[in-house]
Amino acid sequence: MNWCFKIAAGFVFLSAIVLGLASLIRYFVLDPVAGNQIIIDQGLEMYTMEYKPWKYALYIHIITASIAILIGPIQFLLNKTGTRRLSIHRSLGKLYVIAIAISGLAGVYLSMYAFGGFLSKLGFFALSISWLVTTYLAYYYIRQKNIPLHQEWMYRSYAVTLAAVTFRIWSALIGYTLDNFTVGYVGAIWLALTGNLILAEMWIRKKRNN
Repeated sequence: MNWCFKIAAGFVFLSAIVLGLASLIRYFVLDPVAGNQIIIDQGLEMYTMEYKPWKYALYIHIITASIAILIGPIQFLLNKTGTRRLSIHRSLGKLYVIAIAISGLAGVYLSMYAFGGFLSKLGFFALSISWLVTTYLAYYYIRQKNIPLHQEWMYRSYAVTLAAVTFRIWSALIGYTLDNFTVGYVGAIWLALTGNLILAEMWIRKKRNN
C-alpha cells in the first residue's frame, strides 16, 4: 500500500508543477484569450480579459495560486531535519501563506462572477473559504509550535490548493462524458473540493497509524 501512496503523491506533485508553470505561461507568455476561446464560447466572459475589475483580480489570483502550487511539493520535500532545510522551509512557508491569503481573497471576489449559476458560485466561494481557513489553521498551529497539527492542516491546505488540478480533470471527464459543459463545470468544482479533502483525511489517518 505504501508504494501506491508514493506513486499517487508523485503523480500529484508532478501534475501540480506542470499546472503551475502552464498557468503562468498561458496567461503571461501566450495569448490568454486564444487559449481560453473554447470556454469563452461557452459563456465564461471573465476569460475575455476585458478591462474590468475581475481581469486584475484574475491575474492576481493566477499568479499567487501558481506560486502556492509550485511551493507545495518543495515544502514537503524540505520537511526533514537539518538547519538549512528548516530555514528554507520556514521562508517558503511564509510565502505560501501570503500567496494563499491574497489568492483566496481574490477567489472570493471572483466566485461572484463564476460561470454555471448559483451552485457554481457557491462552490468556488466554498473552495476559497476552505483554502483560507485550512491555511490559517496550519499557520496558527506552527505558531503554537504544535508540529503534528501544523502538518495535518498543511496537508488539508495543499489538498485544497490542488483542487486547481483535479477541477480540470473532473470537468473534462464529466463534461465530455455527459456532453454538457455546464454540468461538468459545476460538478467538477464540488468533486474537486470534497474529493481532495477526503483523500487528505485518508493520508492523515495513514500517517497517524504509522
